[in-house]
Amino acid sequence: MKEFVIGDKVKYVSGKYGDTESNPLWNGCYGKIEGTIIENSYGWFNVYWDNGLRNGYEECDLEYIENDIDIMFNNLITDIMEV
Repeated sequence: MKEFVIGDKVKYVSGKYGDTESNPLWNGCYGKIEGTIIENSYGWFNVYWDNGLRNGYEECDLEYIENDIDIMFNNLITDIMEV
């Protein structure tokens, strides 16, 4: 599992804190709202959501959202390993 760093795009997936505007569960009643890690404070990750709100989560509550470069890199590594 990738360790989150400031600037990573994430989604809230655990549902531990419900599905509210400030806790937008991925694919829940607010759709697919992405967030950005803005701070790591002793294992709590502060996330700024694309809807303009912020909240804090444990690592187990979030999943990393791969960007296009990550996907291309992973595909390249897979191709190289298959040769």
